[in-house]
Amino acid sequence: MKLIKQAFAAAAFFLVATTVGAAGTEVQKVQNFSFTDVDGQAHQFSEYQGKWVIVNYWATFCGPCVAEIPALNSVAKRFKDEAVVLGMEAGEASSEDLKQFMAQKKIAYPIIPTQDSTMFALGLVYGVPTTFIVNPKGEIVDTHMGAITSAMLQNYLKAEKDSAATIAKDEDCVNGFC
Repeated sequence: MKLIKQAFAAAAFFLVATTVGAAGTEVQKVQNFSFTDVDGQAHQFSEYQGKWVIVNYWATFCGPCVAEIPALNSVAKRFKDEAVVLGMEAGEASSEDLKQFMAQKKIAYPIIPTQDSTMFALGLVYGVPTTFIVNPKGEIVDTHMGAITSAMLQNYLKAEKDSAATIAKDEDCVNGFC
């Protein structure tokens, strides 16, 4: 029954999304939703109003997801005053497994375990990694399917203090890529 409800919700969202996309002028505003982080702390999405929010759906078993962790770490550290990165785990790993994974990979941003409230909160996630970019007004300005880089994220954040040359020097980057 739960699967049928999720399929119906996905189909309804798809219809709305294609209608909005056809109009070309509508911007999807994120509705407030609640979630609990890996440490059990409750949060509201509205806590991040006024900041860029990078919502990354990922899984521990996903190679491209793991590969983009340095880029997300870099942005989380460099732009902590202007932006927040939220890692929405979509693979249903336990909180304890996620804590171990975070320590092993030195993840510098909050990880949110799989929850019903987060799975369709921003839109359909066809696969992982999928990243939603939300501007300070709470509007989704882009959805990126596949691994994302620091440079791509910086384009949204309009970061003038960093350049492509400094990305390669970042301690989170490997061989100049992140």
